[in-house]
Amino acid sequence: MAKKRKKEEKEETYEWVPPEFNEKEFLEKDLRSTKSLMVTAVLAVLFGILAFGLGTLLGDLQLAAILLLFVGAASLKRIYPLLGIKESDIDKKVLAGNIALFILLSLGVWIMLMNEPFTA
Repeated sequence: MAKKRKKEEKEETYEWVPPEFNEKEFLEKDLRSTKSLMVTAVLAVLFGILAFGLGTLLGDLQLAAILLLFVGAASLKRIYPLLGIKESDIDKKVLAGNIALFILLSLGVWIMLMNEPFTA
């Protein structure tokens, strides 16, 4: 009888290697996103005040004030380059979040200003 050779089976080993991580680039991108968020918050408060002023000046034309808020939210992408924020620095997800924040915060400021302590 012939002896069968035992084939040595080599076990494949997998070693996980973490990807390269550039901490400086990550922090710079995070700072740019935070800057765009801060600019959005300030603009939302200003547009909320403008909507209140427009609503009180024009009387019962609240629709014009709401339209002003949505025009402001839609123009955020064009306002950022005027304030030194590059369009390429802002991801689509971040922009969508900033637009949602703008609408909700400006509506909140506007509604708060329409209530008793701020109106006569």
